[in-house]
Amino acid sequence: MSLTTAENGAVTLSKARHDVCMEVVWELEALAYTLPQVTSNSDLAALNSGFVVRGIAGRYVALAGVLLAALSDDAETTRDLARRVHVEPYIPD
Repeated sequence: MSLTTAENGAVTLSKARHDVCMEVVWELEALAYTLPQVTSNSDLAALNSGFVVRGIAGRYVALAGVLLAALSDDAETTRDLARRVHVEPYIPD
């Protein structure tokens, strides 16, 4: 398994699952640094900033869901988590 919990409560992630978690964190950080730049003084930017913020917020929710699943749900495969991060459609094996 790519996520295991020992009797003493210790949790172990596979390297691949750890890599997915790290990719999520890097993307969240990049989005967090970008968000303050969304607003500006121009009318066009003000009109579109609501859409941009809504899009970023939606991505934050999706990435947080991946991170929560990766760290707590051993039924979620690392492959499926990676697909969600890369926004790939689900294609059954």
